[in-house]
Amino acid sequence: MGSLGYRSTKVIVGLTNTYPEVQAPVLWNYTLCDQYPAAVPKGATITVQCTDVYQQNLLFKYVIVQFPSSNDTMNLCEVEVFTAGIVLV
Repeated sequence: MGSLGYRSTKVIVGLTNTYPEVQAPVLWNYTLCDQYPAAVPKGATITVQCTDVYQQNLLFKYVIVQFPSSNDTMNLCEVEVFTAGIVLV
């Protein structure tokens, strides 16, 4: 009998400068990048871009990845974060 794979839905990606161990991220209480609008296909690579943040020249230290439901668990194989070529010295 095959298993029914659970699909994560509506992954939310945001940015903050607050260190997560000092204050845990609260859903929707940070700068929102975008929300992946559907269920994530099994084994898929999804891309979420923070274009509005880049266009406004905002700088952040931490990336937040959450689900709208606080009861969902998250299994990630890899998370890659890229900048738009901004280099700070």
